[in-house]
Amino acid sequence: MWKGQTDEPKMNYEDLLKDVGKSNRSLSNKILLETLVMLAGIILFIWIWHHFSFLMWTTHVSLAILISCCLYYVTVEFLDYKSLSRSDQVLQKPDEYVHYLKEYSRSRHRFNTQNYLIYSLFIGLAICLYSIEVYYVSPLWQTILAAVFTIGWFLVCWKLMIGYRKREQERLDDMITNLEKLKNQFH
Repeated sequence: MWKGQTDEPKMNYEDLLKDVGKSNRSLSNKILLETLVMLAGIILFIWIWHHFSFLMWTTHVSLAILISCCLYYVTVEFLDYKSLSRSDQVLQKPDEYVHYLKEYSRSRHRFNTQNYLIYSLFIGLAICLYSIEVYYVSPLWQTILAAVFTIGWFLVCWKLMIGYRKREQERLDDMITNLEKLKNQFH
């Protein structure tokens, strides 16, 4: 009878803030790493474009689309990184930080769903444009193999994105829940 009426243990304010700060830094570092990897990809695409000659104009359009997509991704990730890095100042005010995290969570969800779909469509368009050159310079079996590989790659990325989105959302939800518990503890 008394088991259903147990109080939740009081949360230690300092420990909770340390945990939230650690989660925040971990998320910031992950976003920074993703940004740096994408910058390396941009450099690689520019190097390829500069050092190889292509027969078809569609390949040039393809590389321009790929580089543009990468630049878009780097810009969004860099802005998220700056936002998370500056959020340490708000961490001392749990109400404001909870509001900030909820807004950030909505923003990331939109980025990881709607924007990712558009991003993937443009990457797919770029690959289709590039495959025109592959079709003209390679045997048919290599073109088919490249198409199958590309479709497989998109499926794997889609599956990985679902897991990534879920883990990121869980991390943000945990931070929000802990801060709301802390806020309720003082009210």
